[in-house]
Amino acid sequence: MTIERHRDTLRASGIKELHAANAAAFYEAIKEAVTTAPVRHIEIDLSGTALLDSCGLGTLVALRKLVDRVRLLNPAPSAHQMLELTRLYRVLKVVKCEEIAATLS
Repeated sequence: MTIERHRDTLRASGIKELHAANAAAFYEAIKEAVTTAPVRHIEIDLSGTALLDSCGLGTLVALRKLVDRVRLLNPAPSAHQMLELTRLYRVLKVVKCEEIAATLS
């Protein structure tokens, strides 16, 4: 996993799986990065995430308590399906690659 900071935004990428076995470590890594410097937004690139379970979803929701906004970028089909089934797309902002390209133009 890679964590980068751009101004007031923290971006995490390279997350292959987010599940019960690694969700706590993921949360702690993000929390540590948020507390070391002022961050208002977190972006999590889920394009390569093949496995996302309920513990992973709970971790994503918990991140909302740390910052003003959490965006999930380009969720892989299986991750997107979990967000749809649980309706968490109503709580967490899900952004697809077309929308990201439009904001960069």
